[in-house]
Amino acid sequence: MKRVLMGVLALAVFLPISATAGDFHRNATLICSDCHVMHFSQSHSYNADGSGSFTAIGGAGPHHYLLRNEINDLCLTCHNGSSSAPDVLGPNGGSSYVREAGALNREGDGHELTGHTLDSTDPAPGSSPLWSAANGMNCVECHRPHGAAGYRNLSGTPGNYSAETRTYAEISYVTGANDLTKDVYQVAAAPITDHYSVSNIFYNEPSAPTKSEGAYAFFCKGCHTNFHGDQGGTEVGGAGGEEWLRHPNSYANIGGMGGGHSSLATFTGRTNRVKVMSASGVWTPPAADNTPSCFSCHKSHGNQNAFGLIYMSGTGTVDEEGDDGTTARQLCKQCHIQGG
Repeated sequence: MKRVLMGVLALAVFLPISATAGDFHRNATLICSDCHVMHFSQSHSYNADGSGSFTAIGGAGPHHYLLRNEINDLCLTCHNGSSSAPDVLGPNGGSSYVREAGALNREGDGHELTGHTLDSTDPAPGSSPLWSAANGMNCVECHRPHGAAGYRNLSGTPGNYSAETRTYAEISYVTGANDLTKDVYQVAAAPITDHYSVSNIFYNEPSAPTKSEGAYAFFCKGCHTNFHGDQGGTEVGGAGGEEWLRHPNSYANIGGMGGGHSSLATFTGRTNRVKVMSASGVWTPPAADNTPSCFSCHKSHGNQNAFGLIYMSGTGTVDEEGDDGTTARQLCKQCHIQGG
């Protein structure tokens, strides 16, 4: 897979975690030799006596941009099966925490319909104009390999976003004490068992009510163009609070419309609840300003359910598939009361 890139997302030498989310792969945690090799030849590490560890040179290189391997294979050197770096493919090897993003799948592994598929050239659902990764879906479609100040090193130009008229803003975040002007609130920076877990990550709604969709959804819109938009717009509709064309992720607070469309009381009554945004920073018990977004229904990497959906019935033990839920209907009924 040959592609014009600035680098790749990988960490071979994972330093003690003192940085926060967007700081990985930048500043002290950006180690050039983890991902690049000068002459496609290396027999020892960089200590004067040859000691230390280094990422093995892989594949039938040399590779573009002096990379040690092809993009996804290089990223997965550290990000698959590791307990010292986020495991982003398949089961969470070496760790037991429930990942907020879930897990990617890979072309040919039999799970291609359960979320984002590495190496896939299929068009992104909802993309307009129709877009696919011509050389296969890879990590740097979404993450900046050399780091970024924003949340999780998420890139500002995924998919078709260059064709959009909106100005993309970094997905901002804060760690420790919440700041309602930031998009994401992380309770703790370390250890890694907390850093990436469902219990550590919450979503503010700093632009409510005029742009309550938030920077997170605008980022997803970079590829899934038609699935995101303002109330009354051509993508999701909802003029006057009615006539939605696609599920709203902006303006529509849970239970805010009345008439049985959704119920805040129903959502509040669930023991386990999907993630939502809150302008007030109140999620438990749910507040009247709680708003759904992409991550309410989907794992951003994926899981073992169709489309990476979170089958959350509201009871049982929470895992990356949901809890004891087994159907999409149970997810819908987190908020909706129709059908008994």
